[in-house]
Amino acid sequence: MKRRTLNIGLAAMLATPVFSLGSRAARAQGAEKLLVRLDFSPWGMHAAMHLANQKGLFKAQGLDVEIQDGTGTINTLQLLAAGQVDIGQVALGTMAVAKENGLDLMSFAGFARTGDLAVLMGQDLGIKSPKDLAGKKIVCFTTSPWAPFIEPFLKANGMTKSSINLVMVAPSAMVSTYASGNSDGFMSQGPFGLPMVLKTRQASALLLSDSGISFPSYGLAATPKTIESKREAIAKFAQVQVKAWQYIYDGHIDEAVNAIIAQRPNAKLDPDVLRGQITAYRSFFESPSAKNLPFGVQSDTDWATAIRSMEQTGQIKPGHKPSDFYTNALLAV
Repeated sequence: MKRRTLNIGLAAMLATPVFSLGSRAARAQGAEKLLVRLDFSPWGMHAAMHLANQKGLFKAQGLDVEIQDGTGTINTLQLLAAGQVDIGQVALGTMAVAKENGLDLMSFAGFARTGDLAVLMGQDLGIKSPKDLAGKKIVCFTTSPWAPFIEPFLKANGMTKSSINLVMVAPSAMVSTYASGNSDGFMSQGPFGLPMVLKTRQASALLLSDSGISFPSYGLAATPKTIESKREAIAKFAQVQVKAWQYIYDGHIDEAVNAIIAQRPNAKLDPDVLRGQITAYRSFFESPSAKNLPFGVQSDTDWATAIRSMEQTGQIKPGHKPSDFYTNALLAV
């Protein structure tokens, strides 16, 4: 999908009627606070969040947004359901499994709408199919978005957990364990992991979706209760994020990289890795079923496919419909 390159700044992009409605009242009454929890420590998929914060775009909409780094999608989902944070940026497939297991959650914007989970293996190993993983040491971490899908992935390929040497490590140790040669591969998101190891130990990727298990990836989620009680604020927040991603992919990736580094100055981030992750995710922002679908908007067709896939692998019980998992009501569509 080709997008028109904009010759205006991001702040100007946001100066539209949908954003100005109610903003004067919001400022008069004081900024509404939103606590946002990310999935992990800083990386490329946080670009729109940090860019919007760096440029004061949340404040311009009468929002006081606090952004926390995370320790894994599952942990963020738990904090959301417990009411300890308002909004989470999470892997939506994992959110669906969490909802099935009793966490009352709903996605209100979807960005990486194509499945991105992958097993990343050393290029020198010549891995061509999942069956080639037999006997290999692969690392992951317990709160990874991969966690609910490891056994279904192996089962779909005629394997069990005993087929591989799966080792759970701390989130911060996963990539370094692979890069140092202490594992054959690691389970992560393809567009996240490949740029991370490009300079140390290049990898090839086996996408989970190629094994018939497909669902949307990163988006924004909250509890229905929070969406209802903070509806106007969350709608403004979501629309800022949509516009920020549009701006980034209209030729401003470097600006987004600089914003992440500025917002997390102590994280010792590699700009090349951040740039590589943002660039690699562009194709994953496309909906598998709906060409030119605006950023953030989710589709019944994509979610119906995800539901069918997760039912077949036993992750969720039969009987769900797409509207159980997402809403587009907070987006200007």
